[in-house]
Order: sequence, then structure tokens, then C-alpha cells
Amino acid sequence: MNQRLETAESELKSVRETPKVAFAASLGGNGLVKAGFESKNLIYTEVLTNVGGAYNAETGEFTAPVRGVYYIRFTANAPTNFLMSAVLYKNNAVQLIVHEQPSGEGSDTASNGAALLLERGDKLKLMLWPNTQIWDNNNHHSTFSGFLLYPMMDEAPTEVGVEAELKILQASLKQLQTENEGVKERLEATERELKAIKDVPKVAFAVSLGDNGLQKTTTGSRVLIYKVVLTNIGEAYNSETGVFTAPVRGVYYIRFTANAPTNFPMSAVLYKNNAVQLIVHEQPSGEGSDTASNGAALLLERGDTLSIRLWDNTQIWDNDNHHSTFSGFLLFPM
Repeated sequence: MNQRLETAESELKSVRETPKVAFAASLGGNGLVKAGFESKNLIYTEVLTNVGGAYNAETGEFTAPVRGVYYIRFTANAPTNFLMSAVLYKNNAVQLIVHEQPSGEGSDTASNGAALLLERGDKLKLMLWPNTQIWDNNNHHSTFSGFLLYPMMDEAPTEVGVEAELKILQASLKQLQTENEGVKERLEATERELKAIKDVPKVAFAVSLGDNGLQKTTTGSRVLIYKVVLTNIGEAYNSETGVFTAPVRGVYYIRFTANAPTNFPMSAVLYKNNAVQLIVHEQPSGEGSDTASNGAALLLERGDTLSIRLWDNTQIWDNDNHHSTFSGFLLFPM
């Protein structure tokens, strides 16, 4: 029994010690940032989320606190009259890039992201390459974010059927209660904490505007209703109102993509309660259509609401192929 209990307690200790790491930051209201003949570090000073404190707003660097797999994402926006770039470096090596050539009047948005295996102490930062630019304001067009998916041990943990083992322990302890009172108390405490971990709600949603075609506003903004539900685990998204309501306090990863013809301004703006969090916006750029996306890990209180709005004098488009989407999931409760 002691051996089985030690196995259960060892697994619980591993779960307890897994750090919670998630960050999201924006260049903020600095306006246009340009690089000359040399590359330039980008400092994302407006911190939206920094659970675990691994992102440094003074240097613009994220430092991996443990060896593990992290999901990293960044979005860049800039006027189309000059080259745009944003380049993700791990230590001193390029990992990912977004780059846009000049394309006339208006602005462009581009994004990239990947799951990366980082060693403890590895550093991530974004740089502006020579003779390129990037732009942002208080609506957070240009963002840098990421979170720990799971830590990686040097050796694979032993697989144990914890629930089955605990049931066996419970049956045995009933017979040996008087002789093993100390073991029983420890086991019950372990079971309670494991149950609390297993009872964390599963929350994930993905929705599309669907076959409504072109949606446009000429005066005032309005909430976009994403009626085509692709996933709604936990039922936290309301397809009648277009609103996602956080069921528990925690860190959620939220992402949205917008598409529209290029003959008129396009927008999609993420609101938390009544405050702007993230935006995608494209100016008219000629014939064809544009697609832009944005996303971040956000700390939400229980009851916080998220919605996507279409701003004044802008448009968005979708059909049955789901070009314009809104999605998210609970990373971990707090």
C-alpha cells in the first residue's frame, strides 16, 4: 500500500510543480517603429498577461523557466508604403518571420506561430530587420504572446493508472483502517487534490460567421454574431449573442481571423467586457480580398465576456468555408 501511495503522491507532486506560464504583450501606442541599416530589438511594453513573470517588458525578451513545449505567436501591422517585418529569434537563431512588401495605400496585417521545444533559460525576442517597419497603437495591432503547453522531463514519467490504483487502495484501507490511519489520511488528502485537478472544466470553442456573406457598418460599431458553431465544449459561447463568457478564472488563449474584399476598410475588434483587447484592420488595397488574424493568452475573471465587433465604416465577409472565425480555449484555471 505504501508503494502505491508513493506512486500517487509522486504524480501529484509532479502536477503541483508544473509552472503556469502565459504571456501576451503589445507594442502599444508607440506609432510607427522603423529600422535603418541595422536590425532593431522590438520592445513590447504594454503587457496584457504575464502569468509566471517570464516575459520582461524592459527588454522585450521571454525566458523559458522550464524545459518544455511552448506555443508562441506574433502579429504585425504596418502601412503598406514600406517594407514590414517581425522576426522571432530563439537565442541568436531565427525561428519564424512575417514580411510584407509595399502594396500601395492602406495597411497590412500578418501573423505567424508555432509550438517550440525550449530548454530552461532559452530566450525569445522579436526583431525588426534592416530597412523595415512595424506599427501599433493602444488597440494592440502588433502583439507577441505564448504559453507553456507542457513541461518535458529528461526521462519519460512512468505511466500509472492512478484512478484504478486509488480504488484498490480505498478497498484495502477499509480493512486496515486501525493499523494504517496515517496512510489513510495521506491518501484521502491526495485523492481530494487529484479530484480537484480532474474537475477543472473543459472549455474550448470555435465558431464562424458562416454563409452571411458581406457584413458592413456605416455608422457606429456592432457585435458580430458567429452563428456557425464548429466546437463548443463547456457551452461557454452563446451563438445567439456572439458572446463568450468565462466559466472560471483562468488563462484562456483567444484567436480570431477576418476576411473581406479589398475595396473597403476591413476590421474585427476583440472586446473584453467593454474594453478593446486586440484588433485586425486592413485599408482598401485594390482588387481581391485580404485575410488578417490576431490572438493572445488572456487572464479572464469568472463572468468576463468576450465579443468581436465591427467598427464604424468597415466590413467583414464569410461563407460556408469559414474564412472569418472566432475561437479559444482554457489553458489553465487560476
